[in-house]
Amino acid sequence: MTNAVLCSMVYYMDMIKKAIEDELKRRGWSRYRLAKELEKKMPARTVYAYLSDKKKSKRDISAERASIILNALGLKITR
Repeated sequence: MTNAVLCSMVYYMDMIKKAIEDELKRRGWSRYRLAKELEKKMPARTVYAYLSDKKKSKRDISAERASIILNALGLKITR
């Protein structure tokens, strides 16, 4: 994988994370509420770690898991 491809992927994952955070804020949902919505689809610790503000604990998630979160919030990735 080239550096350009890697940078592009990081950019889009950051955009997805921001869209999730913006939607949570719009709905007035906490991370806990989102984790409860996703209870049977992924561990709460995955949600918390992904959305954490701490640099040390920030982690990326798979496209599959990001898609699960987006679907739960009614968000879609479009061009």
